[in-house]
Order: sequence, then C-alpha cells, then structure tokens
Amino acid sequence: MQTLSRPGWTLVRVPVGILFILGGFLAILPIFGLWMIPVGLLLLSVDVPRLRRPVAGFLIAMRRRAERWKNRKKP
Repeated sequence: MQTLSRPGWTLVRVPVGILFILGGFLAILPIFGLWMIPVGLLLLSVDVPRLRRPVAGFLIAMRRRAERWKNRKKP
C-alpha cells in the first residue's frame, strides 16, 4: 500500500479507482461486488481533494460503528 500512496502514482490510482467504482455497479456478476465502490473511492480520495473529507468521515463512522459492535454486551 505504501507504493500506491506515492505522488508519482496518480496516473495509476485514478484509472484504477474509476474502474473499481464502475465494477461495483456490475455487482450482479460473480467477481464484481459492491465492495469495489468504497475501494475505488478510497483510491480516488488520495488525488481528488473534494473526496477526502467525505471519505475520511465515512471511515471514522465505520470504525466507530465497528468498535461499538465489537464492544456490545452479549446476552
């Protein structure tokens, strides 16, 4: 993952991010799935400043939700 975050990899990240998002819309096919949309947005948020805040907020919310779910009391 360190390699993908380097500044010179913009020409790789943007097309791959777009392909992941488009592949997510083909979720009816066996290989593709809805999981591809968030991965594509994560890749694009590295290079598109307008996506950074919403993606970061989503990640924080999901992390909090996972912590709450993990720490819930079992009956």
